[in-house]
Amino acid sequence: MKLLKISKEKRLSEQAVITLVNHTIFQFGNSLSLIFINLYLWRLTESLLVNGLFNLTAILSQAIATILIGKIAKQKGHLTIYRYGIFLTAFFYLCIVVTQENMVEYFIWFALLRGVSQAAYWLSYFTLAHEVSSNHNRHRYLGWNQILMGLANLVGPAAAGVVISLNTDLTGYLIVFSVAFLMFLIGTIGSFRIRKQETHHKEYYMKYLSLIIKKKVNFGKSLFGWFIIGFPQGILMYIPPILLFTIFPDESFIGYMNVLFLSLSIIASYVISRVANLESTKLYLFVAAIGMLLSSVFLLWEIAIWTVVLFMSINSLFKPLQANTYAVYYFTWLDQIPLKEHFRVESVVLREAIINLGRGLGIIIFMIFSTEINPETIPWILVFVMAIQLWIPLLAKEK
Repeated sequence: MKLLKISKEKRLSEQAVITLVNHTIFQFGNSLSLIFINLYLWRLTESLLVNGLFNLTAILSQAIATILIGKIAKQKGHLTIYRYGIFLTAFFYLCIVVTQENMVEYFIWFALLRGVSQAAYWLSYFTLAHEVSSNHNRHRYLGWNQILMGLANLVGPAAAGVVISLNTDLTGYLIVFSVAFLMFLIGTIGSFRIRKQETHHKEYYMKYLSLIIKKKVNFGKSLFGWFIIGFPQGILMYIPPILLFTIFPDESFIGYMNVLFLSLSIIASYVISRVANLESTKLYLFVAAIGMLLSSVFLLWEIAIWTVVLFMSINSLFKPLQANTYAVYYFTWLDQIPLKEHFRVESVVLREAIINLGRGLGIIIFMIFSTEINPETIPWILVFVMAIQLWIPLLAKEK
């Protein structure tokens, strides 16, 4: 019973809970449709190149937009940008419903809209996450963040897979995208329950980045860590669902497999939220990197349902450990760098821009070496990007 008792400093505030609930609504809308956008494009084109270009354009535009939006967020308030991010995401899905199969003709424009909307949302959300939590309860906040995201991602794809499989042609996809649009509208309304924290520091301090890194060299190394973390994420955004679909072409099967993967992530996130501590950062990062590398090795045997499912299952257990641990480690730098919390928006801008550049490079590497479902090259690419994760613990330097 002592293990289950939460100390006062680890408890979440009311604003933290409201932020988590609204984020869950947003993520449920995302989970309904995110993996199925790639399958929708695959069904229309059967082209890994189109899927790769769509994801690459979205990710790189997200990185660039994050930098441009950062200054606006500092001056106008990140809560305003947060609301714009949800609204633009709703508009993105509305455009898919309106254009239907013609989306393929404008997929680059859709990717740009997605990139901008995601930049606005995630920049603001991670700023809010730091704002409503503290060093004492941030592991707990991010743990619950992963649990609730996992639950949303667990229910969404499974429900979407059933809807799509019960409808002929591409009708099911359009129903799912319509429901996602409604979820984002609800999220936009819910965002008005989050209170704005007033600040007198509206200047954008990014111009001092070089001076901060010069004074705190290890902070610069922590930024590079986000680039490495992004490497596999870009590829895993769209390749696993397509791999499973080519082996077993049934959307409901993809949804059910996603339930399995996310159930494992939820279990891992719950354990992390209960027992993780800041002092074990390097150990957690080493364990996560080894686990993620081990998951990819099974694909060297063959590309089959059992190896892809095993790969994604093991990866799902260790990805939350890496993501939560590194986020908590990175946020603690705001207590160490000269501007401290006044550099909060800028630190999130850097995180989002750099991790998306890493995701983009991962997709570029994949597109160079595998323009089709090639069972010989795909496993080696995944083993390579997972092996690079062993570098992450070495970048998590003491302050």
